[in-house]
Amino acid sequence: MNILILKKWISKKYWISVIRKAFKKIEFHPAPKKIQIPSSKPKQMKTLIWLDDIRDPEDIRMDWLAYSPIGKAVEVIWLKNYSQFKNWILENGLPDGICFDHDLGENTPSGYECAKWLVNFCLDNNVPPPVWSSQSANPVGKANINRLLRNFLNSREKS
Repeated sequence: MNILILKKWISKKYWISVIRKAFKKIEFHPAPKKIQIPSSKPKQMKTLIWLDDIRDPEDIRMDWLAYSPIGKAVEVIWLKNYSQFKNWILENGLPDGICFDHDLGENTPSGYECAKWLVNFCLDNNVPPPVWSSQSANPVGKANINRLLRNFLNSREKS
């Protein structure tokens, strides 16, 4: 009986050694690492200041953002008066675009006053103004804002 046990033991040992040798010959390669290609950084959405005391730029009944000089896929900052306009720019810097209304309520500075302040800010900081448009229903006020900003741009180009 001892011989049978010895044969089984030897047989078992033999096969274990054969298997180990076989596994040593086999080269195991770990699964390839997944390479993560960094996606392009999401483009920061452009910022549009919407200066108007009445018209809600996101009113779904009207397509007010058709006036946007930088397109409709923008982050809209709705400001309703001169002090909000001035303070926002002082705190955040110039936006990518501005939509001006002329009449910002009774007994308050107009959109034209905001445009004049913007010209002075740009002069003081030696920067060009952002692109602009006007959704004002006041044709004379709208023309004055556009003339002021165009003249400022032309004077910058000449100097």
